[in-house]
Amino acid sequence: MGEFLTKVFNQILEFTKGLSIGKKLAVVLTGAGIIAALVALFFWAGEKTYQPLATNVAPEEAANVIRILRDKHIPFKVDSTGKNILVPPESLLELRLELAALGLPQVNVVGYEIFDKQSLGTTSFVQKMNQKRALEGELMRTIGSIKGVRRSRVHLAIPQKSAFVEDQKKPSASVVLDLEPGVALSEKQIYGISNLVSRAIEGMDQQEVVIVDSNGKMLSKNIHDPLTAVTATQFDFRQKYEEDLEKRIEGLLSKIVGEGRVAVRVNSEIDFSQVNETQTIYDPDGSAIRSIQKNTKTMEGNRPGPGGLPGQASNNPGQPPTQNTTQTSSRSETKMNDETTNFEIPQTVRKTLKPSGTAKKLSIAVLVDGKTVKTKDKDGKVETKIEPWPPEKLKEFEDLVTMAAGIDKKRGDTLEIKNMEFTHEDFDEAQKIILEQEKKTYFQNLIVYVVVGLIILLFFFLVVRPFIKWVTENTTHSVDAFLPQTIEELEKIQKTQTLPEIEEVVPVLPDKVDPEKVEGDMIKEKIVTLVDTNPHKAALILRDWLHAEAIKKEKSEKEGGAATGKTKSA
Repeated sequence: MGEFLTKVFNQILEFTKGLSIGKKLAVVLTGAGIIAALVALFFWAGEKTYQPLATNVAPEEAANVIRILRDKHIPFKVDSTGKNILVPPESLLELRLELAALGLPQVNVVGYEIFDKQSLGTTSFVQKMNQKRALEGELMRTIGSIKGVRRSRVHLAIPQKSAFVEDQKKPSASVVLDLEPGVALSEKQIYGISNLVSRAIEGMDQQEVVIVDSNGKMLSKNIHDPLTAVTATQFDFRQKYEEDLEKRIEGLLSKIVGEGRVAVRVNSEIDFSQVNETQTIYDPDGSAIRSIQKNTKTMEGNRPGPGGLPGQASNNPGQPPTQNTTQTSSRSETKMNDETTNFEIPQTVRKTLKPSGTAKKLSIAVLVDGKTVKTKDKDGKVETKIEPWPPEKLKEFEDLVTMAAGIDKKRGDTLEIKNMEFTHEDFDEAQKIILEQEKKTYFQNLIVYVVVGLIILLFFFLVVRPFIKWVTENTTHSVDAFLPQTIEELEKIQKTQTLPEIEEVVPVLPDKVDPEKVEGDMIKEKIVTLVDTNPHKAALILRDWLHAEAIKKEKSEKEGGAATGKTKSA
């Protein structure tokens, strides 16, 4: 291989020695132009496509990702905004896994690892600040793990403890959320984040947590108001109840009229009042005597009667009698009987707690698409028409919905089913547009490659080939130019016996040529070429020649010995 390259290089040197300075310069410039064009073509055809590795990242996050890519010697691109990093597609998945293992892209958040390295001279103030930073960092990591939250910032205000209870202030927190594009957190998620932060700090109430997004919009509105929280809960319950009814009705009717051909909306009135009812029921027919109490009382007594002259004070009841008068008395006896009978009457006590969230009234509206009917025209083509459902079918639909939703007309529930023709989006047309765009892109790329190929061919045939022909053509005039054109030129040549510039074209030959020597040189050159081409075969031929000489010599010796023996016998 080395000898071949050496021969090619020598031939190129011999070729360039016979060129003029202008042609040498033209060859160099043309070769450099061809090489530059080929390199540009290869770069254009083999240009790598890049796909996003990390999008909309902060500058500090992008710096960490770029540092890892440079350490791994992986090509990358950063767009004009500096927030999007792109890499070749063959390295995309592997890099995402490696960055996820390293926790990137993520801002360098300090958590409890801040206490891994402690110095002896740390003051209590520094310890408190480090504890606060650690709490903030851990909360940021936890909130950042919630789906839809790209990054977060947490600021804690923890007051110092006071010796007096009335002077003690409660801690508070502020949370800033950077959400993913197109993501909106629900009230439950905001409530969960505020509850998460308040439970992580001792003594913090949930109403002391303020949550805003990256645009400064307040997200934690009125979550500290108990009445508002209850109202939000009731609203969610009502919404979930209505959605459940809608899905049940749509699932039932879609099996009849077809998927996507039913629209249901439910409006409900929910009673969230709680009733605690106690009821006592007596059974007089099942009464029985429990106990009887009898009480008899007898009273006896004497009472003095009036005495004395009429008109005296002693004649009045209760007055002491006068002296020297005769006293009369009366005897009385009183009896009193008291009887009490106690009866045992059976009674039933019922305590009922009626649950809240019962439906007071339902209003349901149902839209049903028309019925699809396929018919054939005179030419045999199938036509699709939308026809309204007959009234008896709509009545059946109404009965089904009434049973499925639990419609009670006594409490004022209403149900309305209408048959209307739906407007269907024509996705086939959009698919055709996409296919046409793909075909257009394909043909554009094909035309570009064909044009590039034609340009290369035209450049070769119109530039390279004529240039090579111009470089390799003889630098002297043609043979016709050397021949005499007139009688005067012929007479002049006869006198001088020379042709102009003929020495440069015709090689100088020796005066005498030995044909045998020329033939021997040609045979020698041919033998050397054959030996260089196949040395193994040449070695076998030489071995056969040597054996042939030995066999020939041995044969001649045998023949000579046989002739000598015949002579002796004769």
